[in-house]
Amino acid sequence: MRGSINKGLFVAFDGPNGVGKSTLIQHTQTALIESEINVWTTKEPTDTPLGKFIRQIAETLGNESLTCLVAADRYQHLSNEILPRLEKEQVVITDRYILSSLILQRMDDVAVDFILSANGGIVLPDIQIVVKADQDIIQSRLNERNQLTRFEQGHRTSEELYYLREGTEILKNLGVEIVEIENSGDISANISYIVGHIRKAVGR
Repeated sequence: MRGSINKGLFVAFDGPNGVGKSTLIQHTQTALIESEINVWTTKEPTDTPLGKFIRQIAETLGNESLTCLVAADRYQHLSNEILPRLEKEQVVITDRYILSSLILQRMDDVAVDFILSANGGIVLPDIQIVVKADQDIIQSRLNERNQLTRFEQGHRTSEELYYLREGTEILKNLGVEIVEIENSGDISANISYIVGHIRKAVGR
């Protein structure tokens, strides 16, 4: 895995299903735009044909096969969208990245070494936002959804949180800057905290 390309700023948001990542990203983007910071948001799986296929097939396909498909989508995501935006010195924010593989693929009983090997050529994020929340709050948010994926069914939040901690330590050891967020209550303070970190990094 490669570190920063020294252009732009690459920020990844990851956490369990139902933790509120998308809302945090939306408000972070708005705050950065108001600060006149050039920001681009994206997500994984991507909206490409491959990414859409992964969303569909992930309900029936797992283990190493799904790990390889997710990694392939990530490489395409990097080459077609993330790296070109970083070359333009933008702040790129992605909803899910390598930490999500270290959560969801681990829930599919895939070994850490296999996940890291499949993703061995990716660019690591400059900042990894790790979003956590109280387990009961996450479950109540999931209960409000009309349809759940197989990863969201069966009250597996405690399992997600376990692999979130494991994956976070792996990224720390790879030299990624970690920003941990407790997203159980009012998000306004979290937004200010995240934006502060990003603005400081942009100004380095």
